[in-house]
Amino acid sequence: MTSQLRNELLFGTRALLRDNSLSQWRLRALQRNESLERAQLEQLQAALLHRTLRTAIARLPKYKHIASDFPVAAAPEVLRTMFPIIAKDTLFAHRGSLYPNRGERQPWQAPGKSSGTTGAPVTVFRSLASLLMEQAFVKRHWAWAGYHDGMVRATLRGELVAGFNQAGPPFWFWNRYNRQLVVSSRHLVDAHADAIIDRLEQLAPAMLQAYPSTAFTLAGLLERRKRRLRIPFIFTSSEPLYPHQRALVEQSLGGKVMDMYGMAERVAFAGECEHGQLHINPDYSYVEIVDEHGRPTDHCGSVVGTTFHNHAMPLVRYRLGDRTRWKRGQCACGRAFPMIEPVTGKFEDSITGGNGEPVSSSVLTFAFKNMNSICKSQVAQVGPACWEVRVVPLPGFTATDQQRLVDNIHQLVDPHVAVTVVLRDDIPSTAAGKFRWVVNEFDPPRNAA
Repeated sequence: MTSQLRNELLFGTRALLRDNSLSQWRLRALQRNESLERAQLEQLQAALLHRTLRTAIARLPKYKHIASDFPVAAAPEVLRTMFPIIAKDTLFAHRGSLYPNRGERQPWQAPGKSSGTTGAPVTVFRSLASLLMEQAFVKRHWAWAGYHDGMVRATLRGELVAGFNQAGPPFWFWNRYNRQLVVSSRHLVDAHADAIIDRLEQLAPAMLQAYPSTAFTLAGLLERRKRRLRIPFIFTSSEPLYPHQRALVEQSLGGKVMDMYGMAERVAFAGECEHGQLHINPDYSYVEIVDEHGRPTDHCGSVVGTTFHNHAMPLVRYRLGDRTRWKRGQCACGRAFPMIEPVTGKFEDSITGGNGEPVSSSVLTFAFKNMNSICKSQVAQVGPACWEVRVVPLPGFTATDQQRLVDNIHQLVDPHVAVTVVLRDDIPSTAAGKFRWVVNEFDPPRNAA
């Protein structure tokens, strides 16, 4: 199968499943929620939470002892008193009781994998209805910038739309189903930058979807060439967005960055509004911010979320590795959606590939997504074009798995780096308690004065 045909099938299927009339109906329903007052949103949350908790009690063995005849208004209190906070390692250790159907996915359910930025991806079973809802929430966020279906957009994330060894354009694919130019981030290097910049300039998209790191790389390439684009809005997600990245991206791409916070587990969703505030979407999930003892806090704490829309596998009080705090007050945008401070916790260094260009840590996670026998991992740059992958293996991790990980990196991330896999008993966190999944330990020699 040619790459052109593969891309046509992939994006055609995505459009059929996610961009149909039912998705549009759900988007319009979500947009009506934006006009609700805080008390009305709390009532809506209680109803959605009530349904999730009753589903969890019915489908997940861990909660079968909990009575399900509580009223809707009592759902938040039942959540806090009857359901314990769970974390990723709890899911791994108790798959039989926290997954439906004894941990076996049904054929009609879609698998979803976390990015694995803590080194061990989580697999979640998703209903088809939840896929439609996710797209509707994303589109509602886009609409805050005035974007709607039919407008042209560009995407610069992790899609494999051009071969590694391709020496000339196109380094992109035109998705005619969504009027979307999908650009290969793996070809976003000096040798091919002019062709990509020229194509984006010609396209003049209304918005760009990107990882913060890929948008920042594009901005740097533009700056070095003393060129600028005119893209009104840049929607970033999947990685931490740092102030210096935002500044250069907005300067070089000529638009406003609107960041989004979400995850594969679907337990929290926040979008940056037109006024630069990050809003939790209260109709998406039930979000708590708790201290180290699991108690609600107004200070910086861990994000804990309960999903509303994925009843194939309801996650209840799932603790993420992310930290933030509530931000009080009313946003100038007029929405009653709660505000939070920028999310921190996914601490990642920058590493470079075989050509010396930065490698997106989100792209790097693609190599780990189908590795099921890894407890924890860390990718370290230890020399020029030289990476060491440290793995804390689970039972069943074999030499074949070890080689497959190396092959995945070469096939999906960068074919020109030297990769060594080192087995470890543990990979410690930093003194501040943060886990560094990607670290740069290479100190290049400096020229003498």
